[in-house]
Amino acid sequence: MNYDEFNTEYTRVLDKIKSGTCSWSELSAHVTRLRKATAGLTKPVERNQVDSDLAALGQMVDLSRRTNDREDVWTITSEAVRRASSGEGTVADRIGRIEASINEITHLANRNPDEREALMQSTSTLRILHSSLQSSLRAEQAEAAAAVR
Repeated sequence: MNYDEFNTEYTRVLDKIKSGTCSWSELSAHVTRLRKATAGLTKPVERNQVDSDLAALGQMVDLSRRTNDREDVWTITSEAVRRASSGEGTVADRIGRIEASINEITHLANRNPDEREALMQSTSTLRILHSSLQSSLRAEQAEAAAAVR
């Protein structure tokens, strides 16, 4: 690949980053492909410019990954909270959904340390609801046991 071809490909990858139409892994693959394709460029001026452009492109791809992950984190979290907050099913069903959602959000928080505190705060309402439903379940069980006697 010559320098002009690199510039054309570089611009295409920039456009993909700006449009948001590629996944992080696709963008990363484009950067890797460009690094390999430009390995033969040896003119110092071209080499320096390619290295600089590829470093900047790598940073943009990394920023895109973090931004997309953050969006996914909050989409996943809001969906988990929505499922857990549903009033459908028995008290035991609801408790099970809440526990599953708290676990899902906790695992997500552990994988995303920059968002951990905020993610864990999103479980506080679920924990209060869980505690309340546990009390309701115990009361129902006690009433059922008393009715059997």
